[in-house]
Amino acid sequence: MNIDQHALAQFRDNGFFVQSEVFAHAEIKQLVDCLDIFAKSALPGHVKEKNSDVYRAFHGCHLYSDEYSDLVRKPEFLQIARSLLSDEVYIHQLKVNLKQAFSGETWPWHQDYIYWRNEDKVPTNSIVSVMIFLDDITEFNGPLFFIPRSHKVGCIEPKVPEGATAGWEGNVSALLTYQVSDDLVTSLAAEGGLFSAKGKKGTTVWFDGNIVHASPPNLSPSQRRIAILTYNAVSNAPRDENLSARRPDFLNARDRSPLQVLGHPFGVTA
Repeated sequence: MNIDQHALAQFRDNGFFVQSEVFAHAEIKQLVDCLDIFAKSALPGHVKEKNSDVYRAFHGCHLYSDEYSDLVRKPEFLQIARSLLSDEVYIHQLKVNLKQAFSGETWPWHQDYIYWRNEDKVPTNSIVSVMIFLDDITEFNGPLFFIPRSHKVGCIEPKVPEGATAGWEGNVSALLTYQVSDDLVTSLAAEGGLFSAKGKKGTTVWFDGNIVHASPPNLSPSQRRIAILTYNAVSNAPRDENLSARRPDFLNARDRSPLQVLGHPFGVTA
């Protein structure tokens, strides 16, 4: 599946594009079934909501799960990532963000690339993410909000909130380290509007590292789970020679060699 010209134009202009129901339900079920297993393992990349035993995110799933390791090498994903970045790619980061029913917290307005630039020393925004809906996502269960065309302003110098958590934990908490100010969000939304990423499970959304986005809390009785795969151009690998300062592998991948296409159909054991 190569990216068509219409989707490419949407990505360049709006900063994202949507592909409806890319995955069959059986494939999504395979990915979702893994989450119950992950929840039983207290791995370093597993993050809980503040003052709660409810999980907020699982990071680095491809490092310990065959299903997610296969996912990042899905041929269609590699073809699109290579087309968007005009290079071979590696997976810089993978996470499953969880908004549990009645308890999933907010993600404030932010950009992603600012974290990869400041924390991982990724030199340019030649990096792209694809979000996979693991549940049906509606207006009620905490969808991602995008500000179309906000990526065109480039990397916004961050607003660091008072009380932000130090270390990598602050990069994944509800009180994010780098946020976009309310005034700037208001200005950007007045120009580009707002887009709510909703759709059936199996839908994918590709988005630019500089697009401004957020998500509200989930007060509904339905879960909202999404997997986000971040592909970086091999030529854009982090300039992070200071090994002691690197974030953990589940946030800043150590293996930056070009990904090879999955050698068997996704969802089928070789």
